[in-house]
Amino acid sequence: MMIAVFGVLGLFGSGLKANADSIIYNGAGSSNTALSSYSNQPALQRAVYFTINGETSNYGGTSRQSLIDANKWVAAGKPNIDAHIYLKNNNPAGGASIQLNQLLRFPKDFNANAPFVVAGTGNPVTEGRITGDTQGITLYQPYPTNVQVNGSLAPGKAVDVAVPLKYDQSSPIRTSDTFQLRENNWSWNADQGNFDGTSIYFRFAIPMDVKTYPDFMNGQYLVTYKDQDGYYRQATDVQSLMPQFNLNNDIEIDNVYKGLGTNDGSNFYSNATYRVLGDQMKAANGQKFWDMLQSRGYAPVWNYGRLLTYESFTANVPGSLTPGNPDYFKYMHDVLSHNGIGGINWQVVKVLVADNATVNRGTKWNPLDHVTLYDPTKQNNSDSAKIPVTKDNVKVTSDNGHINADGTLDTSTPGVYNVTYTYEAVYSDSVKRTITKTIQVTVPGRTPSPVNPTPNPTPTPTPSNPNWNPSSPTKGDGTTGLPNYAAEKGAAVYATKKIYMYKHATFKKSQRIATYPKAARTNRPMFVIVGYDRSNGGALRYKVRDVNHNKKTAGKVGYITANRKYVVNVYYKSMPKNKTITVISKKGVHVYKNKNLTGKTKSYKKGTHLKVKKLIGHNLTTRYQLSNGYYVTANKKLVIQGKY
Repeated sequence: MMIAVFGVLGLFGSGLKANADSIIYNGAGSSNTALSSYSNQPALQRAVYFTINGETSNYGGTSRQSLIDANKWVAAGKPNIDAHIYLKNNNPAGGASIQLNQLLRFPKDFNANAPFVVAGTGNPVTEGRITGDTQGITLYQPYPTNVQVNGSLAPGKAVDVAVPLKYDQSSPIRTSDTFQLRENNWSWNADQGNFDGTSIYFRFAIPMDVKTYPDFMNGQYLVTYKDQDGYYRQATDVQSLMPQFNLNNDIEIDNVYKGLGTNDGSNFYSNATYRVLGDQMKAANGQKFWDMLQSRGYAPVWNYGRLLTYESFTANVPGSLTPGNPDYFKYMHDVLSHNGIGGINWQVVKVLVADNATVNRGTKWNPLDHVTLYDPTKQNNSDSAKIPVTKDNVKVTSDNGHINADGTLDTSTPGVYNVTYTYEAVYSDSVKRTITKTIQVTVPGRTPSPVNPTPNPTPTPTPSNPNWNPSSPTKGDGTTGLPNYAAEKGAAVYATKKIYMYKHATFKKSQRIATYPKAARTNRPMFVIVGYDRSNGGALRYKVRDVNHNKKTAGKVGYITANRKYVVNVYYKSMPKNKTITVISKKGVHVYKNKNLTGKTKSYKKGTHLKVKKLIGHNLTTRYQLSNGYYVTANKKLVIQGKY
């Protein structure tokens, strides 16, 4: 976020703190050592720096920086910034003199739009001040944006040249702008080692109170992973185990680009970089942070050739909460700072995916058939990231059960058995991580005979949604007790009539969170099911997350009715009678080579009739396979069965 610093005292009255120290901030361990590195003049010690009202910045180096406190600079009347070049002949008495031809270059030499000009007459030769051993030292202006120091410097002698620069009001200064002062030898002779020089970078920054900065809110870290569509999803199975935020333990701050690890303590400025250190944190269960995640099937993100066991951020001014990438966090933004979750998100990679299972006694059950493995070097759970599961890459063990020689679980005795999957993630020769996931496999006892069986008992229908996982099953045999029409956990539903979202499963008008008016089919409000509950009267409710992008309600979590007269699946579950669908989306639909909707081939406009030959399931959604073998979404907001 780019913010003008002028009028900054009124603009940033809340969430900021006024320090009692200097206008210039040099960071922890300031650097005021001049450099000597020219091969043809090894004894020439030199540095570029700046001063404001007598305060001195860091001395320049290859990438050194100092900050200017915007609040104090404005309050002081926007004083001049004096650009300095310091030169010293380190030869001992009787040694050689050094011939000077050093340039002091101003911000406009690097950026023509930099809003700083030489104060006074505008002539750096006239306005420049020479102090120290001034004998024989003169200034020359090769170009309007720099000044050259000429003359001879005797052994042991030093000279300092200062040129005042003023803000010229040509453009506002933003906290993201960086300005450069540089010194280098006029000859620019790379063969003699004269091509290098020293630079000092400076920017204006707003001091910030970490106690009011949104990222540093108390609470648990949010943990997310990318799903098959690249959306951020909350890793709900480990969220309750995430560490609580601890500013003193978890954070490194780099205000002046001297390298993370130079923690500046309470001095925290806008546009500084900070890093949250996963290796220093403890999970809520006492485990080390990464041990907890890796023992539950997750891994750190692999990027830029390294494991990101930390999260890096740039601290903008308060109010800059909207990330630059519109897809960032997706549904997660409203989760932050709610329900005990703080302001920082950890992104992880879901590597091993497996669910608890119930197996009939004596049934042959192969654990490898019930686990999915994703490439830990990828960052989402798309089909392209899947790795085939084999006995060589995923090991199966049980601490209280028996794994047979053929790899199956011994199910001859009723019980609850822990089955652990282990995958060795190898990123490079020196970077490896062990990822595990433990599930429980229940082998029930004998199935009780029915009491007073009828001659032709009605068979119990097989549930169509086996992925339910409510917290309190209503039957002792592990079934959910939910009606078969209920949509699966994680599936998408939409409202066909006007509905409300409520805070609790027992609906009260005073506890409405949002209203969803009846809408045309293509505009119906859509939700993702995250759980189930019942009202005090026993009515089934969906606990949902609002996924209506670009709406004010997006991201809200609450309860809606599960009544089929009001809420139905977004995706078709059946074939059309005449094997024809019609495109109803105003923007049309795309057709793909693959069922995971990758490999786009062409697009069809609204009103186009498409012949389909098969309904294909994909995770918790469906696709139609067209007569030409390609795939199209079965989303009811985009297509409709029949000819229209």
